Amino acid sequence: MKPVMQNTDRLCMGCMNDNGGEQICPICGYDEQSPHPESALPPRTFIGGGRYLVGKVLETNGQGITYLGWDNTSDTIVWIQEYFPTGLCERLADGSVQKAEGSEFPFEEGMLAFLDLSRSLSRLRELPALLPAVEVFEAGGTAYFVQQAVSGITLREFLLRNGGTLTWEQARPLFLPLLSALKTLHNAGIVHRGISPETLLVGRDGKIRLKDFLIPAARTARSDMTAQLYPGFAAIEQYGFDGQPGPWTDVYGFAATLFRVLVGNPPPEATERVTDDHMNIPSKIAQSLPHHVLTALANALQILPEDRTQSMDELREDLAPAAEAGQGRGGNGKKKKGGNKRYGLIAALSTAGVIVVVLAVLAMTIFRDDLFPSSTQSGLGLPSMSSVGNAQPEESGEKLYTVPNLAGQTFAQLTDNTEYRDIYQFEIVSESYNDSQPRGAVYEQSPAAGTTVTKGTKIQVRISLGPSVITLPNLVGLPRDAAYIQLLELGFLPGSVQFYEKYDATKPEGTVVEVDPGEGAQLHPESSVRVFVNSFVASSSDVTTTTTTSRPVVTAPPATTAPPTTTERPSTTTSESTTTSEESSSHESHSSRPDSEEEHSSEEEE
Repeated sequence: MKPVMQNTDRLCMGCMNDNGGEQICPICGYDEQSPHPESALPPRTFIGGGRYLVGKVLETNGQGITYLGWDNTSDTIVWIQEYFPTGLCERLADGSVQKAEGSEFPFEEGMLAFLDLSRSLSRLRELPALLPAVEVFEAGGTAYFVQQAVSGITLREFLLRNGGTLTWEQARPLFLPLLSALKTLHNAGIVHRGISPETLLVGRDGKIRLKDFLIPAARTARSDMTAQLYPGFAAIEQYGFDGQPGPWTDVYGFAATLFRVLVGNPPPEATERVTDDHMNIPSKIAQSLPHHVLTALANALQILPEDRTQSMDELREDLAPAAEAGQGRGGNGKKKKGGNKRYGLIAALSTAGVIVVVLAVLAMTIFRDDLFPSSTQSGLGLPSMSSVGNAQPEESGEKLYTVPNLAGQTFAQLTDNTEYRDIYQFEIVSESYNDSQPRGAVYEQSPAAGTTVTKGTKIQVRISLGPSVITLPNLVGLPRDAAYIQLLELGFLPGSVQFYEKYDATKPEGTVVEVDPGEGAQLHPESSVRVFVNSFVASSSDVTTTTTTSRPVVTAPPATTAPPTTTERPSTTTSESTTTSEESSSHESHSSRPDSEEEHSSEEEE
């Protein structure tokens, strides 16, 4: 039976959820009558032979326009990149694209580069750090690249929601897997040239993905296109100075992004560092970072390409602890040109510029299903597990291989396994709660273990989101942050954890005095957990009673926002820094308000 197609008239062009055809979407607030950029395709335009429905504009840059879209074939949300270089073309009334007079050559040259890049990325669609490619096609005088939408938020937004910075222990498992993906891209001749907190996507599975791949001309100043460069993250060779872009360009962008994550602000713009090559790190941050990490950043952020760390393999060696990297750059390792040059990166501030690091567990980040639909909803539905080669291959003289048991391994382990990589292809078809395997591990595969297959066979896997039932531990007496992290590590969603104040002069300040439900409760990861934190302050002179009273700190936050642990709030601006005002002193003691946190200036340092 042919599946029933989604009625696209009922879809919101702002989130692609079925909102019943309302003008103002009750899910995301998008207004169907809101204006759209004149140069863009109007919402509800069909392209690709009617397969794709175009929604709102997500982004514009020198290369073109990215739209939210709907794939009528798979009934899933997609992102559609349209080649529409600024100043080199114009939109006609029928939606087609016409080359601007005198710009025919750069337009055609850029379009060929766009098609080549899109097709190269399509060949790497199984790479976990990429958005899965759907289709590349030409239509209406231009070209399009369609990718599956992945639920998540940019790294920049995630940092703003979670305290502004991360410790190295938190950042390391998140960022190091990205090095393998970048190495694969570089081996395929693809250099991103735009790695920054704006182009890294933190998914609901806690993994980082690369987005916004642009052709070289759109990432290089002084070209025929309007370049999109991220100050502080773009390398000097992208500004038209001497030196060719290459893998070392992504090394710079990766290191600058890691610097931003660990320190709280990006390095100065590369053009400024040419004359003033000095970067300060607050002393508290510098003291908390391992020496080898500071050294790795120093090597990877060298201004001149020839002085810089040259590859992702070298950067991985530098970021590894000394015990693991003994066979790397040390001893007989390759000496970097200009390696005796040092700059002010490790000159930490000894003044009062302190950045407060607020604990956050990125690997446990899950996002609201109403904004980023789960696999059970129409929005980001994943295909069902299909049968791949369960039958025995015909006798053809071709060598046969026995499919291994992949249960318990992570997808990164599968793709990093050189023996597997030479024989099989891997594809994630779904992610769901599973009691048999830990979070991130394979719990089902097709073909099954023991099946004999030929080289190149695709193995489809299902990934566990962790157990569907969690036993609540005893959290009473733990500091607030420790309790929060333990709940996230167990598998609870950030938005499910709600913090409240409860006054109790008999217990230490800032510790958990009560949890509802209590210890031993069996809960689903999306169930609400109320944690009561002691608001008693020992130095307070007006404490006259030990009677306990409780009051809510905040209403249940959406799952896209972790419980407030800092005074920082998501910014509505596009800058890398945010500032927060002090809570009004006129608030009454019985009113709901966020937990009071120590003042800090993590983002203000930027």
